Amino acid sequence: MRQCGTPNVPSFSALRANQARLKATIGPTSTRHVSTLGNEFHMNSASKLISLDFANPLVRPHIHPYVEISSSLSEFYQAERLRNENVDLLQLMWADFKRSPDQHFYIKEIAQTNNGTFVIPMRWVRLIGAHGNEVDCADVYEVDYDGMTCKAVIRVDEALTRLETSQLKHTYLDLVGEGYSFVFEQSAPEWCRVMPHPIRLLAQGRPTFTISIMSWKDDVSGNRSKQYNAHTNNYLANLNLPHALLQQEYNIRFSATSPHASALELADGLSQDIGANKWHDGYDCALQEEILFRLICRIEPADNPQQSELCSHIGMQGSSFCRRCKAGGSLDEVTSEAGYKALFRPTIPRTVPETIAEIKAQLVAATHGIAKTVESMQTKSGIKDPIAQHWIDKLIAKSRLIHEERTTNPLTQDPRLKNRRLTGAARQAVQSEIENEIEQELLRWLTEQPMHRYQNIPVDSERRSQIRAGDHFNILLTLDGLNVHRDTLVEILHTWGLGQGKYAWHKSTTTWNDQQLTCLAIRLQSSSIDGLSTSTFPIRGHYFIKYRNGLVGKHFKAIQQVMVFHLYTELENPLLLALWRATGEVGALLHYSTIDDLESYLEDLEILIDNVLDIWAELDPLRIIEKGKLHVLTHLIQDIRNAGPAIVYSTEIFECWNAIFRTCSILSNHQSPSHDIAEALGELECFKHLVSGGWWKTKAGKYVQAGKGVRNMFLTYPDIQRRLGWVERRILVPGSVKQKSRKKRTSARWSSIRQAEHLTIDTLEPGNLSGRSEGEWEYGSHVVSQVHDICREGSWVFYDLKSDDDQTYTSHAGRIRRVLISKLSTLHAFIVIDEFNILEQLDERTRMPVLVRGKSANMCHFHVKFIFNAQHNCLLAECSIKDSGSDLQERQATTLPRKVVMHEARECYLLNLHGLHNASLIRQALPRHLTKPVPYLQDRASKHREFAAAARQLLITKRSDAVAKAKATRARNSKAAPKDVQPQAAGTTESTSRIDNA
Repeated sequence: MRQCGTPNVPSFSALRANQARLKATIGPTSTRHVSTLGNEFHMNSASKLISLDFANPLVRPHIHPYVEISSSLSEFYQAERLRNENVDLLQLMWADFKRSPDQHFYIKEIAQTNNGTFVIPMRWVRLIGAHGNEVDCADVYEVDYDGMTCKAVIRVDEALTRLETSQLKHTYLDLVGEGYSFVFEQSAPEWCRVMPHPIRLLAQGRPTFTISIMSWKDDVSGNRSKQYNAHTNNYLANLNLPHALLQQEYNIRFSATSPHASALELADGLSQDIGANKWHDGYDCALQEEILFRLICRIEPADNPQQSELCSHIGMQGSSFCRRCKAGGSLDEVTSEAGYKALFRPTIPRTVPETIAEIKAQLVAATHGIAKTVESMQTKSGIKDPIAQHWIDKLIAKSRLIHEERTTNPLTQDPRLKNRRLTGAARQAVQSEIENEIEQELLRWLTEQPMHRYQNIPVDSERRSQIRAGDHFNILLTLDGLNVHRDTLVEILHTWGLGQGKYAWHKSTTTWNDQQLTCLAIRLQSSSIDGLSTSTFPIRGHYFIKYRNGLVGKHFKAIQQVMVFHLYTELENPLLLALWRATGEVGALLHYSTIDDLESYLEDLEILIDNVLDIWAELDPLRIIEKGKLHVLTHLIQDIRNAGPAIVYSTEIFECWNAIFRTCSILSNHQSPSHDIAEALGELECFKHLVSGGWWKTKAGKYVQAGKGVRNMFLTYPDIQRRLGWVERRILVPGSVKQKSRKKRTSARWSSIRQAEHLTIDTLEPGNLSGRSEGEWEYGSHVVSQVHDICREGSWVFYDLKSDDDQTYTSHAGRIRRVLISKLSTLHAFIVIDEFNILEQLDERTRMPVLVRGKSANMCHFHVKFIFNAQHNCLLAECSIKDSGSDLQERQATTLPRKVVMHEARECYLLNLHGLHNASLIRQALPRHLTKPVPYLQDRASKHREFAAAARQLLITKRSDAVAKAKATRARNSKAAPKDVQPQAAGTTESTSRIDNA
């Protein structure tokens, strides 16, 4: 900058000093933690990170503090989970910040309404009307009050009454100030005797908020290369923000990383900031005042192995292989008729108290020094806590040493056992007494571990003699508002895309030969992608086939949307076709961003998930036993009801954020990676907050923000927004059109266009076109639909057309032929759409709606509703694979032929119901009978009995094959091994399969 002549350039040291000063003032700063296992890591404070949301003018307006009641479901705070939550863990306070910002109403406090009656609010909710209007309400208990005796009777036996908060007039403090006093009867709830609310006293007039967060944890490589550099990361997201914002990297907060500490150790550090009684200071830029807020962790998203660890679950290595319920058992049990049938539905839910009791029982069992006993308990129950396992290993080792010292070593054994006259039951009683003494001694030792934490517990605390969460087992089992078995929700990226999608792809590609795979590659490459969620990148069929065993989530997401259209002739396989059809149907429903009719949606989804499981059972009866993800899918129904659409808690955005982490990791000197990365990303948060116009508190106690020039830099420079992960919503006006580039722009008079496009005046020329129709018109690039889709020539769209009475509109499907724009003004534009009729019967093979060319074309402007994807029905049109020019490499034509599917001229198309984009709108536009799911099996019970019998037979075959293979291996090893080397013992061959281990 100095070389360019910029005046007043500070020195580099001055720049760094100012950055350090701002970071110390704005935050966050990392703090050192030592885990219960002795591992050290650094963590950015969760409370400081979330406080930045309140002080950020770009984020604060989008925070939704109340439970919302809406006819549709699109967000976590609209789902059933919060409606059934303990009210003490929800938003405690409500205020009308526009009219009376200092009048704070709290739950469990008496308030007076405008008509003079008394109520006690128990929960604050926000009602969302059909047109988006919002009304704040309170669910209240009515109170009968006797002014003479001051006796207050709460109608707790009656249902809660909902009233608008605008009817609340006086708070509890207002009433006390006016001389009211309240005496409750003995049978009244205990909280009635604690008024005012304890948090009101703590807040000292400041508004209070409860923020829900989700905490993502997983193992991540710190390298960009293939060499794995293991780190465990923890990111946070504010669940009070809409899903659209949570899908931006800008709103994902880095908390911690460590190459040494596990996810549960990081969770222990995070727990210091979250909980019902842990309140933090903040500044609300919308209210322009200080606030108090607390953090409640509601969701723990991750992949399935990580979620099992967070649940203290053993994973697929246990008999009860589901972290959510008690499904499973021994192989003989799960292949029985009852056991096999149970895998297709959620069974008895796991509970946190039962898990804690099992972990403590395992710790007690470890004091006896028999590892097999503990392993048997873990396998049978499915509970294996990583933190407790550390102490179990230590207890077993110490128990064996003490037992040897006191019971078996003649020199050191207990004097009572040296008495030779002590025999029989008497000796057994002494041995049991010694066992109990060792058990109590080891449990006392355990409660004093780890020593660096035990010393910080107050001397008079009961915790000193207890087995403690965080110190001895999973801290997540005791967090307020979190049930790890319920709240490790089914994550669709890993469970569906990298689960079912991957299984179906592997089953298909291992079935076909090379010639068939080449045919599939060409067909995939020729798929139409306009209107799909993959429209930003082509479907690279040849790449998919060449690297078919190394595909990632986005590839399976693309494949499931088009695969069903290509399984014909040489790729015909009825079961695989049914499998891909079911896969595509479920995938489309799982990517709904808004669910308008929840009950109908869940009913459809349940049928479709059942179809997937039933088809797999027919293909391979053992698949649902071997692949736990298939059973986990059955929990999606309750998860969506509890927490909203599945994409709300999808982990794709967290996986994307790993790229930012890796950049910091490779620039670290790797001497203190946890500290260095936390500090670097803390500086990033500081910079992001500063340029976004965020407020912070100076040393003088004044709240300030960056100057207007700095704030405008962020708002006006898209490159800075992109680098910080902020996505400014593009302002696309529905019905607006865009001209082609000047080089491609052509124009003609209306008469020439009408003749060239074969348009008829009677049906196509609107009345308001007269008077300017003979002017010059240009061919446009695209039109914007009502839902902000960019629709180009050739795009398939639903559009509205006036009915014959010119009073109502009817919805039609069609394909855009031309976008016509008047040279006078872009406001004068019309879209020529070829009409296609949707037949009443679905295509029998793909179960897709059939599009048939209509007799005419239509013209519309502002009434293009949304885009959809359609595929050519190549089987019906008899399209074939042919050479089409030369293959391109490095943008140059080669001598190699390019093979493509040559679509015949016959216009027969299928409306793609497997497309993820606008999936809900497509189903709303179509008649119900075209989208209603059809069960794959009509008599599931009898079929499941058949599948169970087949599974038992397959299990017998696999066991006999394993025995024969082991016998052959021993014989081969016996011949090859030298005489002085013993052959390998039976049953020691390595295996990771649950069935092989049996």
